[in-house]
Amino acid sequence: MIIALTGTPGTGKTAVCEVIKEHSQYKKQYSIIDVNKIVLDEKLYTGKDEVRDTYEADMDKLQVRVKQEIENICNGVDIIMEGHLSHHLPADAVIVLRAHPVALRKRLGKRKNYSFQKVKENADAEALDVILVEATQGNKNVFEIDTTNMNLLAVVKSVISIIEALRQGKTPVEFMPGKINWIEQVEMD
Repeated sequence: MIIALTGTPGTGKTAVCEVIKEHSQYKKQYSIIDVNKIVLDEKLYTGKDEVRDTYEADMDKLQVRVKQEIENICNGVDIIMEGHLSHHLPADAVIVLRAHPVALRKRLGKRKNYSFQKVKENADAEALDVILVEATQGNKNVFEIDTTNMNLLAVVKSVISIIEALRQGKTPVEFMPGKINWIEQVEMD
């Protein structure tokens, strides 16, 4: 099974995948593909938006490259594609990690490479459900986890429980999208 683990920067995607890679049980069962690392390391972008301090990924080249990565992974291992672009790639299901915009501002504000404007843009994108909307437009199996008040291990267990439910042919209804609404958190300029 191929899972896209996506969400606004700062929602916990990388931290979750680090735990999965290090945990003795999980690392045998799951293979992680770091989508952002592939984009940056292999220069799979068309340019850089200097104002927003972001690279514009070449999604066609990225899709080809991720497909090659997937083909090199042993059968019987579930694949987690991690990154805020992963929901644009073919997957059996998408898990969107979410965080309250105020908490997200605090998390991203600690990152040295994030300007005030970049923090605000990401918090507003979270309040507007940008990644969730994109994910639901291109995928049937989309789930969301509010990581705001969860410790890391609880988030990891939630991600794993979604994947396990799907493997058993069940729908993890407690993670169906549509329960989170932070629209009032959008900051008007």
